[in-house]
Amino acid sequence: MKNETGYSPNWDFFFTDIEDKPASVFVDLGLNKIRPVRTNPHLLTLEIEMNFPQENGLSSSDESEKLFEIEDILMKRLENSFGAILAGRVTTHGLRIIYFYLKTEKEAGKTIKELMKGFKEYKYIFSLENDAEWVKYEEDLYPAGYEMHTIMNRHIVEHLRSKGDELSIPREVDHYIFFSSESGKNSFLSAAVKLGYKKTSERLNEKNPDHPITLRVTRIDAVEYNEVIDYTSELYDLAEENDGVYDGWETKLVTAVKATK
Repeated sequence: MKNETGYSPNWDFFFTDIEDKPASVFVDLGLNKIRPVRTNPHLLTLEIEMNFPQENGLSSSDESEKLFEIEDILMKRLENSFGAILAGRVTTHGLRIIYFYLKTEKEAGKTIKELMKGFKEYKYIFSLENDAEWVKYEEDLYPAGYEMHTIMNRHIVEHLRSKGDELSIPREVDHYIFFSSESGKNSFLSAAVKLGYKKTSERLNEKNPDHPITLRVTRIDAVEYNEVIDYTSELYDLAEENDGVYDGWETKLVTAVKATK
């Protein structure tokens, strides 16, 4: 796709649940800045039934290469013939679901049938619909709420690791939460203290009228990814229960050299 104003590709992934089954979502987050793309109002959704999924319904390493091959061939043809934009894909329930936004849908179905003849070992279905507002991009692909935090958590942990951080070493981890009311903040803080957190700062932010109270709480924790997911999800839910918004966390770099001093 030719660059639109403000657009640059930003592919990322996250895990979620769909109908009580795990799902992996791979999405171009950069499209969120320019959606809806008015020149591409037609959504083509292709569902491919995997032949060798894992027991949990996600793709297996043995089959991933073939699925990527199918996607690459489809994208090249659809981009050339229909100006397609690949928005993302979802893998769940033994299915690989790929989302393309097209400039025109004329002959698109015929093209899919033609291309999939080269992969006769796969069962598939496809649908074409008008989605001028890119609603499906938001509903099916774009991370909402805590899903976005899991992406940011992973980026922070990967950045720390790249700087030589010893992630398993406990250190002070600061968390920031926004509140709309004193009562919500106090209720949150009371529960957080029971979880071992301490209040380390509080201030008013007039630039955020909906949630003007900014609270920082701190606890000694390691910052390995799975641990980060556990305690940030707990704080995220606790903030929501008290009409607050969990904004994220930060910590200082801890290397093996620093740890021995």
